[in-house]
Amino acid sequence: MRNIFKIIYPLIAVLWPCIIQPVTLWSKDDIQNFGPGLNATIEQDSARVGDIVELRFEYRLPEGANLPQESKIKGIEGLAPVGRHAEPGLIRIRFLIDTLGIWKTGALSLSYIDEKGNSKVLTADPVSLTVTSNLGDRPAEGELKPIQDIIPTSPIWLKYLPWAAGVSGVLLIISALFWWYKEGSRGKPLVISQIPAHIRAKKEIEELEAQRLFEKGNVKNFYFLFSEILRRYLASLRGFPAVELTTEEIARCIESEQDRRLLTLLRQADLVKFGDRVPLPAKKEEEVKTALSYIQETSPVPETGQGKDLSRRTD
Repeated sequence: MRNIFKIIYPLIAVLWPCIIQPVTLWSKDDIQNFGPGLNATIEQDSARVGDIVELRFEYRLPEGANLPQESKIKGIEGLAPVGRHAEPGLIRIRFLIDTLGIWKTGALSLSYIDEKGNSKVLTADPVSLTVTSNLGDRPAEGELKPIQDIIPTSPIWLKYLPWAAGVSGVLLIISALFWWYKEGSRGKPLVISQIPAHIRAKKEIEELEAQRLFEKGNVKNFYFLFSEILRRYLASLRGFPAVELTTEEIARCIESEQDRRLLTLLRQADLVKFGDRVPLPAKKEEEVKTALSYIQETSPVPETGQGKDLSRRTD
């Protein structure tokens, strides 16, 4: 009996790790990973307005299942995606953070087609992060600082090419009109119709007000359009490309005190566009009235009727 035990014991000692190891190598989480599932993660727990964050969707499909050609993820409606990349087992979506407070998805789900051709879904819990202000802990007291000038990435002469083409076109038109007048081919006076810049700017502001974007909660969108109208008018009035410049670059081009009223409006609009300022309705109405008053004061001729402004008669 002792001889048998001496033979069996070494065999048990050698074979026992081989029997136990396959069981101990796999943890509970490893076993669960073989089943279908969806896991949504984000690398950070906070961000600022204007940041780009990436949401990762790791998925495991049942055997024989596959994703449709255009797989859709539910729960991200209302967010602002700016890019998407997909690879086997992983979908990465980048989002623009465009709101303060808590940035949060809904209940997440990914549709797939099982081996029998039926539509099924994988689900995951919502994902969220905290959004902080770009203007610090006291955004109401913050001021926008001048940014560095934009570094050109193309030859400087390309910037002035459209202006040169425009001047050439105007000279060509003037030459043609002069020749036509000299030849006297027609007895009727020439009528050139155009909408003056101040009338066009007022009309654009009135149409913007009629959309009621501010009242519907689209405050940033309203101020983006409002600022663009004022910049276009300033460009036509003073002869520099205000639409292409930052507010601080515009400030360096302004010489009259009259234009500084408009500069204040542009800076207030920037606080809404790029910060978290939300003006009261009364403040918004005051800024619109200030803009209309500025346009009225800088009009080239008194407004005695739109019909006279829309056409100019040349003898």
